[in-house]
Amino acid sequence: MKTTTVSMTVSRWPHAAFRRAGLLVMLAALAAMPGFAQSTSSEILGTVTDPTGSAVVDAKVIVRSLETGIARETTTDVEGRFRVRQLPLGEYSVTVEKSGFSTYIQGPITLRLNQNAELNVRLSVSGVSETITVQANATMVNTTNAEVAVNFESRRVSELPLSIDRNINNLALSVPGVSQLSSGQTGFTSGGPNFSVNGNRLRSNNFMIDGQDANDPSVAGNQQVINNPDIVAEYRVITNQFLAEYGRNSGSVISIVTKSGSNDFRGSAFWFYNGNKLNTLSNQDVNAGYKAVPWRVENQLGGTLGGPVMRNKAFFFASLQKWTIRNIGTGTTLNGAPTEAGRSILQQVGGSRPQVKALLDFLPAAQTPIGRSAQLVAGGNTYQIPLGSITGSTSFSENNWQGSGRGDVRLSQKHNLSMRYMVNDDVYSGSGQATPPATLRRARRAPNPPPWRSTARFLHGCSTSSGCPICA
Repeated sequence: MKTTTVSMTVSRWPHAAFRRAGLLVMLAALAAMPGFAQSTSSEILGTVTDPTGSAVVDAKVIVRSLETGIARETTTDVEGRFRVRQLPLGEYSVTVEKSGFSTYIQGPITLRLNQNAELNVRLSVSGVSETITVQANATMVNTTNAEVAVNFESRRVSELPLSIDRNINNLALSVPGVSQLSSGQTGFTSGGPNFSVNGNRLRSNNFMIDGQDANDPSVAGNQQVINNPDIVAEYRVITNQFLAEYGRNSGSVISIVTKSGSNDFRGSAFWFYNGNKLNTLSNQDVNAGYKAVPWRVENQLGGTLGGPVMRNKAFFFASLQKWTIRNIGTGTTLNGAPTEAGRSILQQVGGSRPQVKALLDFLPAAQTPIGRSAQLVAGGNTYQIPLGSITGSTSFSENNWQGSGRGDVRLSQKHNLSMRYMVNDDVYSGSGQATPPATLRRARRAPNPPPWRSTARFLHGCSTSSGCPICA
């Protein structure tokens, strides 16, 4: 799965001829490109006025990340307005400077996915060097569209309860309009929560990680499963009025933004244990005749680490998780296995045949007759093979490795480079399946000043099942 998307926004053109030429260029780009990039950032905008309410022109506005120290600068226009686009999620401070006025500083300002922060700055006249600091957040508004969405920031992601497998998509089940599907319903698949949004099909959900397609190309659902919420910076569910830039699906858009490093080294470690010693019999176990909880041992352990490679310039974030499950199946009853008498007849009549030998080696003798028989014709004779039922259980084991790595580099005042790699290696015993979907993302973001702003991304995803790769 490969996608290349380019996002361009024209904020201001000086002449009508340039506007027409720009429109033609954009139409040509639309025809040539698969689609426009989905935003994984936010912006800070506002106005700067003096004590009388008049606009302050050419005031210097500095937006600085409190986590990475990276700063972006702009100036106010003739109406005192400013806008700083394509800011990664996180906390920022805003400094406004203008000769003859006191320096204004506001923060921390927390940016969420696709939620713009709006500031109304009023500068005070000052004859001496003076700084006014405002400890306050900004008004979070969405001034560009009518999307209906629910955002889960990093703290909510880590604190809200998830299912036993800690699949991050369980967060969507708490969003209005989302209903969970159960096994047996149309579209149900294994490997994660199944849900319908506003009555749409399961396949109508569009999963994205860092602005890139993360849908499974073969079945419904997301290809890259995330069972470690510590790597998620924000989880967003759009249930209505989503923009055409997302495309593809009509039910919902699930957008996940992964964490990046900062100027401080930060990490986490965890170990979750679940087993029969910590559980009790369920009603189903009691009805099935169990006297004790079936044996089960599950361990999920791992951690994350992020920090600077070069302060204020290059950062990394990595995670690793090991997940093992060991249990005994509850048992399956098979009707139609030959009884001991039936096995004797099969051995006598066709024991030399490979098919009969394979059947006798695979199935033990049925202990409970079911009052039925199978008819066998061989050598002109007809034989009745008595049948019965057998019940047995087998052990099950799962070994799962999940890992991720992300790097972010500040190339210049106008260019950022980021790369993310994720891998999920899941092996089940007895099935002969090994399904390691992996995604590799490279993004080059160029937050240029007007009139152009651009983002270029590249994605490769691959899923392998039973040695057969599914990728493009």
